[in-house]
Amino acid sequence: MKYTEILQRNRELGANLTGELYRIALLSNITVHHLKEVLELALRERHIKAEITVGDYDNIIQDCNKFQDVNSIVIFWEAANIVDFLHCRIDLYSEDDLLLLYQRIESEIDIIVKKLQNIPLVIINRFSSSLFKTNKLKDDSLKQFCNRLNILLEGKVTSNFLIVDLDAVLLQVGLRSSVDFRQYYSSKALYTVDFFRAYAVSIAPAFSAVTGRSKKLLVLDCDNTLWGGIIGEDGESGIKLDKETLAGKCFTEIQYLIKGLRHRGVLLALCSKNNPEDVYKLFATHPGMILRNEDFVAKKVSWQNKATNLRELSIELNLGLDSFVFIDDSEFELGLIQKELPQVHCVIVPQNLSEYPTVIESLTNEFFSFSNTQEDQSRTEMYIQEILRKDQINKYSSIEEYLSSLELVLELIWDVGIPVARAAQLTQKTNQFNLTTHRYTEADIKRMLADPCYLLVLFSASDKFGDYGVTGMSIIRIQNELKNHAFIDTFLMSCRVIGRNIEFAFFSKIVYKLQELNITNIEAEYLSTPKNSQVNTFYDSIGFSIINENSQKKTYTLELSNLKPKSIDYIQFK
Repeated sequence: MKYTEILQRNRELGANLTGELYRIALLSNITVHHLKEVLELALRERHIKAEITVGDYDNIIQDCNKFQDVNSIVIFWEAANIVDFLHCRIDLYSEDDLLLLYQRIESEIDIIVKKLQNIPLVIINRFSSSLFKTNKLKDDSLKQFCNRLNILLEGKVTSNFLIVDLDAVLLQVGLRSSVDFRQYYSSKALYTVDFFRAYAVSIAPAFSAVTGRSKKLLVLDCDNTLWGGIIGEDGESGIKLDKETLAGKCFTEIQYLIKGLRHRGVLLALCSKNNPEDVYKLFATHPGMILRNEDFVAKKVSWQNKATNLRELSIELNLGLDSFVFIDDSEFELGLIQKELPQVHCVIVPQNLSEYPTVIESLTNEFFSFSNTQEDQSRTEMYIQEILRKDQINKYSSIEEYLSSLELVLELIWDVGIPVARAAQLTQKTNQFNLTTHRYTEADIKRMLADPCYLLVLFSASDKFGDYGVTGMSIIRIQNELKNHAFIDTFLMSCRVIGRNIEFAFFSKIVYKLQELNITNIEAEYLSTPKNSQVNTFYDSIGFSIINENSQKKTYTLELSNLKPKSIDYIQFK
């Protein structure tokens, strides 16, 4: 795509996107104006209503003060331009000169980290000398200096910083295609549009994660997608899944990569036109099979059309179709999905099988998460347990009797005891039972924990079938001006525990805690999104009074003395 096409497409998306504005500041010591449009387009294509402001040239430290109210900051700190012509002067520096320069950068990193500690997400690049490296046999002076700076940077930054491996992007694009020295010497514009496009694609998943748009489910076809050949025609002995043939090696590697995604919290499902008995037996008995039946949270193996199967998966797993990635070897099948379900991200198996592992590795970005929690590692087992729970419903005469049979137990986790990574992850990934969908990073959570005006509480849940993990959270802000008033900033639960009345029991415990703190009045709000309509009357149902209401927002108030908490006898608390 040419830069003029990027400009046009970016303007079109910017005019049509709705929702909350996501503001980003771009700070740099070189000219990076082209990145503004390129990154805005990459994010707007992910339905993030991004608006980027470029800071003043070579004014990173001062701009840290200027941009304190943005959602995110991207910093391009080019090593070769720390001082003019550093890349060709550094060999003339004495040890004392290098030490002074190092100490200057150290103090500037300290200032940046301190000034940006309250910014939810800061993306900064590793220092790189690759564009100016001339000695291929050993590290030159600039390379050695960059190595020292990177060690320094990694030791200084806090959890709201994400460090980008700039050399990996340069390697992907190629050095010659990444740089324009003519523009660099005329206007300090070092990088090409091609480089910025690759860079934007590399960092875009971080913005998807922090705004709750990461993918959650990888749906897979079977024949010529997880193995070579067609099980119904070639039989178990005829499919290619071995270490002797090219195809067999590729599909073996594919299964290892997919198994790795599953261990990092990505849910797996099958959607294949096939005889189910043949497929299930293959996963159970084939000696070359890396993936097994228990690795999938759901299987749609039938002769029904795949668009219908994907819709059914969405309902059964309580996941939005926009959180699906679907891989198939058939252009016809993918064309049908893209026509009927444009929310689903479709990926075709490449005709050149040797390219297939790279395709799977690139999909890792679609499922990007800032941390890997215990809940991530156990997510597949938790979904399988949920299927067992649903199978039990028909044995009971009423939903209340069924819920009582589950033997639900909640354990509350308050303030300093909370798992910070999981708390941030819940705000980033929870969409359906989420009254405000405020998204927070680990740095945000730590800042609130250090602020006496905030009260944070999470809960973990379990029942006779197993552990749901940490699946609910509330953030309450004590009003500074009115000490006996509190505001509910966040109230959310994972979709895995919806429908059990846990929200009422959880809210009652919060009320008791607030009463201990002499809070007499609670204010709250519901912010409408395309996914949280099912909770639009939650506050109404527990006795809150509406203060203001429009199509996007409802604000509430509640006198605690008037509250009559719902009694949920079948939920026990640790």
